[in-house]
Amino acid sequence: MFRSYFIAGLLILSLFATAQYRGWNLFSASEAKSQPGTTRGIYHK
Repeated sequence: MFRSYFIAGLLILSLFATAQYRGWNLFSASEAKSQPGTTRGIYHK
């Protein structure tokens, strides 16, 4: 029983560490692709 919780905890921690390393974010701003030379910001919803 303890071993399965331990393995599950390690998997969850490794997932969070991978997300932190790669910069994944659930609430990220949407990045709009704009033409070069426009004055509008690239982060626009």
